[in-house]
Amino acid sequence: MKLGALVLAALLLPLPVLGQTRQFKNGEAVTLEPDKAYFLARTSEYKGGALRGTVQIVPVLARLLTEGEMRQAAELRESDPAHWKEKVPPNVAEMLARAPYAQANGESVLLTAVTPGTYILIGVALTNWVSTDEGQLVNSLCLGTVKVEAKPGVITDLGEILAARSDEPTTIPELAGLVGKKNPGFGIFPYEVAIRPVSSSTLLPASLAALPRVPADYRAMPAYPNYSGANINRLAPLPGVLAYDKDGEVLDLKAQDAKAESPHAP
Repeated sequence: MKLGALVLAALLLPLPVLGQTRQFKNGEAVTLEPDKAYFLARTSEYKGGALRGTVQIVPVLARLLTEGEMRQAAELRESDPAHWKEKVPPNVAEMLARAPYAQANGESVLLTAVTPGTYILIGVALTNWVSTDEGQLVNSLCLGTVKVEAKPGVITDLGEILAARSDEPTTIPELAGLVGKKNPGFGIFPYEVAIRPVSSSTLLPASLAALPRVPADYRAMPAYPNYSGANINRLAPLPGVLAYDKDGEVLDLKAQDAKAESPHAP
């Protein structure tokens, strides 16, 4: 399938759509099902001013549809243009910060069951501006982000999903050089987003330590149209995975390394 079709497939359905996700709450017992995949991530609260209150960061991911799902969607769109999206299984997953599996040291540990497949980190949502758990998408990483495979029966550890307002300074090292810009004006303020991959120092609840768990094998995702309609932005560079050239185009560092190591590379 061509990249353009894959990108269209990734964001085929409206946000938020949570029909095929399950959030594990408050340290409940976790049994991994063989037909489900699992994402583990950590986020932190962002304390704003009096009007904003405490913001909870919600990672939002979208699964790339298979060719079969694409055909099904196309047929439904043809036969029932007014209601076809209601009949297609959802492909968007939000890791709900209001339903943490555990909390410690100012971090929320989020554990979500999803349909296996390849997922794009499409942005972050905030939970303090709406009454529902899902939150409001405030950042579209359509100018550059990462994708990751979620395999069945395994927890894919995303590490830490970091976010900070674009117009304010931050103590987050991965974002310090990207924020503190001039006030962008009225409306929803954009956020900068970064990933801190899992390491030996990453917070891990003891109850999950014995379960099958693998670090996310992130790959660079090229730019795609802003289907979500949120503030346009890009994921902060991720060492060894994602960078940008002088024109802002995505550089797939893993693909470059593989090409350099290949004996048949020109």
